[in-house]
This record gives sequence, C-alpha cells and structure tokens, in this order.
Amino acid sequence: MYVLQLTPQFTQQKNWTDETNRIVGEHFNYLKTNFEKGIVRFVGKTDYAIDHPDNRGISVFEAEDIAAANMFMQNDPCVINGVMTATVHPFRVVFN
Repeated sequence: MYVLQLTPQFTQQKNWTDETNRIVGEHFNYLKTNFEKGIVRFVGKTDYAIDHPDNRGISVFEAEDIAAANMFMQNDPCVINGVMTATVHPFRVVFN
C-alpha cells in the first residue's frame, strides 16, 4: 500500500490551479485504470479538510515486491508532479 499526503503548498485551497486539478484528475484515472485491471484493490482517504494535518489517502494494490511497489507509487501523477508525497508500506489483508 502507499500513503499519500498533500505537499504543504497544496494544503491551502488558494494554491490550487487548473493545472493542479488536472494532475489530480490524472491521479484519479491512474488509480481507477489500475483498479479496473485488478492491480489496485481499494483506494480511500481520510475525511478531513485539505488543511488538516491528518489528511491522507491510501492505495492498496498488488505488487511482486517492494521495488515494484515503489515503482507503482512513483508513477502516480500526483507524486510525479509534486502535488502529493507518498510512502510505500508492506500490507497484508487480514479480513476480506
């Protein structure tokens, strides 16, 4: 899984531009496309305002190893374009 967090600049709505919204749209489509391919298992986010310090998103997905997981995370458009930072973590489903 990887955990996403807005970079400090984007925790204030006034800093969002049409370009920022375009990138977030690409991020959404990246996750949706990979969900439809069966790679992404689920995606969600905390229900906080964008300026809340605990505002986070997660993506739980399949990867062969940590290197593949890092590559998947690093290809997220929000990570590529500096809108969000992300950290990858090993994740095991307990109940499904």
